[in-house]
Amino acid sequence: MPVVISSKVSKALRGIAILIVIASHYAGWMYVEPVHIRAHHMISTWGPPGVDIFLLFSGYGLYLSAHKGRNDRCPSGISGRFVLRRIFGALIPYLLIAGLINCYAGAWTQAAAEGTLKSVILDYLTCAEFWYMQVLFVLYGLFILCFRFGRALRLPLLTLTVILYTIRLYQTGHADFWELSNPAFLIGVWAGAAECRFPEQLKKPLVRAGVGILGLIGMVISFDRMQRNGGSGVPESFGWELVMNLFFTLIVLSIAWLLTNWPGIVLRLLGETSLFIYLLHTILFWNIIFRLDFLGYARAAMITGAITLVIGCAVGSLYNHLSELFFRRIAKPRKI
Repeated sequence: MPVVISSKVSKALRGIAILIVIASHYAGWMYVEPVHIRAHHMISTWGPPGVDIFLLFSGYGLYLSAHKGRNDRCPSGISGRFVLRRIFGALIPYLLIAGLINCYAGAWTQAAAEGTLKSVILDYLTCAEFWYMQVLFVLYGLFILCFRFGRALRLPLLTLTVILYTIRLYQTGHADFWELSNPAFLIGVWAGAAECRFPEQLKKPLVRAGVGILGLIGMVISFDRMQRNGGSGVPESFGWELVMNLFFTLIVLSIAWLLTNWPGIVLRLLGETSLFIYLLHTILFWNIIFRLDFLGYARAAMITGAITLVIGCAVGSLYNHLSELFFRRIAKPRKI
């Protein structure tokens, strides 16, 4: 199957996304030195675009993987191996790292002493402390169910269920942006469908130029809106914030479709291990930043971020290697 967006490009963009997320969190979690107030305000608002990139390529990758696995025995492409890949790719890393963090923080023993162990275990299993993982697992589940049982209506059904889930999140009143990036997941799925159905058309120069113009228009409108809001990047309503997220996602998709390669080895490595960096960055932040406060917050945050990236890449690379060895082993035909 011809691929329009290469693996190198999607991994590199995920690498950029994790840098955006880390920067926004580290800028917003601590006190602010007077000289860095403007930078703090700007950087701390970068989170949603980073999440957009992750969910865009999650939806895109899921569709391509399901399409690749389709055969006479499994016309939907949702095989046991497909589900196992998702479990090893996201669920097991979350359970391992979140479980170890709870052990390190003494959450299990404290909950047992207070009689709240069931509640803590429920929060652990429902990803209460990692909202992105919770949303990601729900979107994975909706994709698997809709593609396994939706037949010809799988794409419209997935679109409807994700929209309903997004509305539900909005109605719960989170003072956050949980629901804003869900459309990026849908855009990724539909982009994967377009690539599988019209690969040659998407490679035509005229189509690529149109996609690039679409991204450019989105960039201009997004920038203009930011300027109208005083350069803060904070829209005045949920509707505008959602529109800006949609435009940003289309910009990223345009860039990914226009690029054919990405030589950045470091960015690709960050993209491959981005899940582990995300899962580890909070605990590492709070355990390192105070030890470096003599440097000033800005320098301490940058050093903490660099340490987080190194540790996350090391842990993620080791896990990914072991995971691939496991899948190669089960893929070998057994001797009778």
